[in-house]
Amino acid sequence: MLVGRGLGFDVAGRRVLDDVSLTGEPGRMLAVTGSSGSGQTTKQGEPLPGTGFVLQSYGLVTTLTASENVAIALRGRGVAAVEATEKASEALARVGVDELADRLISELSGGQLQRVAVARALVVGADVLLADEPTSELDEANRDLVVGQLRMEANRGAVVLVATHDPAVAEECDDEIHLVDGRIEVLTPPPPPPEPGHEHDAYMRPGVVS
Repeated sequence: MLVGRGLGFDVAGRRVLDDVSLTGEPGRMLAVTGSSGSGQTTKQGEPLPGTGFVLQSYGLVTTLTASENVAIALRGRGVAAVEATEKASEALARVGVDELADRLISELSGGQLQRVAVARALVVGADVLLADEPTSELDEANRDLVVGQLRMEANRGAVVLVATHDPAVAEECDDEIHLVDGRIEVLTPPPPPPEPGHEHDAYMRPGVVS
């Protein structure tokens, strides 16, 4: 379980996180939404062991190939080179870019870079997966592909936290917190529809009694 209590963070004298608490549960996807600058992509503290990241800026090494960028996440965990390369190919295939395995990162488009970054996070089988705008460069089909792979990570028991501006992505998550000016805004469900036979009540002025 991923738990944060009373989180706060300042950038250039501006409070971007203000007393924020959240809980990410194993097997569930948590969406963190909000307008630009509201604090939903703010990272705090040191990386936790067993955590995978999809960075908004990709964080890929431009002088390495797509496969090497994914495999290096395993090599750093002591996985042998041959096995790391095989698992990198599998992870790239999960997001539909396995044909780009031998291409240099500097040769890839924004959407391709984003999927390679997702593959690098998937390959480690992390207990906690933090994804910062993992679909912002993708068309609808590839967005759904990536979200489906994040769901698979949740289904195997990982905590999956997704910072996103895309309502379609948030809707695919199990839970959502919405940040406004660094604080959590309570999301209230819409009112239920009027009961059959009372449709006209929805158009009555407040205070009017029939």
